[in-house]
Amino acid sequence: MKKILVPIDFSGHTEITCRYAIELAKVNGAEIKLFHTYFDQIIIADTSFPDTLDMSTIYNEELMKEIYHQAERNMTELHESLMIKLKKEKINNVTVITEVVGGEVENELRLVTKEYSPDLIVMGTTGKGNNINVWGKVSTFIIDHANVPVLTVPEMKSYLGFKNIMFAADLADTNAAIISYLFERFKWIDFQLHVVHFLIKSKLTDTYDRMKALQMKFGKEEKAGTIKFEVVEVGEDNQKSVDLYCQSRQIDLIAFHPHKRSLFYMVFTKKITKKNLFATNIPLLAMPPVSQV
Repeated sequence: MKKILVPIDFSGHTEITCRYAIELAKVNGAEIKLFHTYFDQIIIADTSFPDTLDMSTIYNEELMKEIYHQAERNMTELHESLMIKLKKEKINNVTVITEVVGGEVENELRLVTKEYSPDLIVMGTTGKGNNINVWGKVSTFIIDHANVPVLTVPEMKSYLGFKNIMFAADLADTNAAIISYLFERFKWIDFQLHVVHFLIKSKLTDTYDRMKALQMKFGKEEKAGTIKFEVVEVGEDNQKSVDLYCQSRQIDLIAFHPHKRSLFYMVFTKKITKKNLFATNIPLLAMPPVSQV
């Protein structure tokens, strides 16, 4: 991992999001790019009076300049704060660069992802003012369009680490490759991987056979105690079952493959409430097909 993209909005938990980026970057001496997009569209008043229109345009141009300068100031302060932390913690192999641009958030993120070609994207899951419909939508967009892993960090008080990682397995053919990738990516820490499939009781099929087949591919890791496999039968309240599982296993990170067959795809839709979305309050790692990573 050489490059990590961190889209930021300067909300309250930007510091925690950056902490996760730093912890991952210092393993291989990666570069972190802090990226911020501000809305730069001038709103022209709807009026038939030319003088008023001119004044409105001038006002909006000045407003846009101030928004830009404030974004630049915020970015400078954040960059300086991170550099102080890196120096204090004697992390000498991580570099931090910044970019501030004006435009539409989703479009600018798509462009920077294509141009910068990061190995990982780390971002918060809510925006300033807890506007889940905006920043949650952006998270969904990035996960759906990026061909690299995306780590989304919720509002939380402290960095959790990666001691217990859960992989929400859908038992597709790609699961073995994703598990291998997770072992490779986190081999620098002492962690346990929990491979779990949540099964609605009314839909019992060949699930246990497929989980057993997946399990057999990691016999060495299972014997060493670094991986566990489980099928958890649940009722219709999937979120409650996930919460209970994560609490009992002290899960620090949930990895999943974000296609529509996955239970965890629902985490980023409007079909569940804010309370459901943040019930686990655990960082989520969206994994694209490993062939794309």
